[in-house]
Amino acid sequence: MRRTCLCVAALAMLATSGTLLRGGGKEGDKELKKIQGTWKFILQEMDGKERPKEELTKLTITFAGDKWSVRVEDKVVQAGTHQLDGTKKPGQIDAVVTEGEDKGSTMLGIYELKGDKMKVCFDPKGKQRPTSFTSKTGQFAAVLEREKKKD
Repeated sequence: MRRTCLCVAALAMLATSGTLLRGGGKEGDKELKKIQGTWKFILQEMDGKERPKEELTKLTITFAGDKWSVRVEDKVVQAGTHQLDGTKKPGQIDAVVTEGEDKGSTMLGIYELKGDKMKVCFDPKGKQRPTSFTSKTGQFAAVLEREKKKD
């Protein structure tokens, strides 16, 4: 569960595809707007092992400003803040866990946003930033899709 929470949080932070997004500015505000809302997990891997689909249906990540929160059903299991750098290819993200498991840790990651889908990969331990979207040993990878608004 611990790694799941970290990975989910990391994914949330990777969603934008713009300039460094801590502190705002017009460009930062524009990029943050692209990821606002709730996202569901389509695929999640840790150490190269895929998480069962029935578990994924319970996970969501919500972005509000530069903050994120991961939920298992209605319970917040992890939350934090993030910094994004879309000037790098792929985009880079640093996610700080401020609530829940691994509070105080910083996860290093990469992200790619295309429309309402996002790919992320993190090193939850913050030792080495991933270079591809595959979950090697000690890494977490995921594909997220923006939840459609209900009428």
